[in-house]
Amino acid sequence: MAELIYEEMNLFGICVVLGAFLAFVYDIIRILRLLIPHKDIFVDIEDLAFWLFTAWMVFKTLVVYNRGALRAYAFFGMILGVVIYAFSLSKLILYIVRKIVPYWKKCFCILFKPYTCLRGVIRKMLKNVVSEVKIAVKGR
Repeated sequence: MAELIYEEMNLFGICVVLGAFLAFVYDIIRILRLLIPHKDIFVDIEDLAFWLFTAWMVFKTLVVYNRGALRAYAFFGMILGVVIYAFSLSKLILYIVRKIVPYWKKCFCILFKPYTCLRGVIRKMLKNVVSEVKIAVKGR
């Protein structure tokens, strides 16, 4: 009987850690959204991928550690892990990231400056070629 209780306590602890891990993964997605502006469709796709990943992780955890049986305390443990992470590390991480993001964006602008200049030159050349082709086609 004691072994069963230890297994259930083990599952509860694993579910708490899983909940915190999934919340951390979503924070990474939020940080990427701060760094790289997204259109709504890409945000929706990211969210769908995250929820599919979450469902897969929950299913796999329950199968491996509890032979697939659904237990309310397992889901409570996951929710508890998310809440603990959200009110502790998540706030700290996002605060630090929001302070650092403007500097990261400046660094990325500096790194991609040659690319943007080169892109402008190539666009101008292509516009000239297209206009010359249009003139040549009209002249026939």
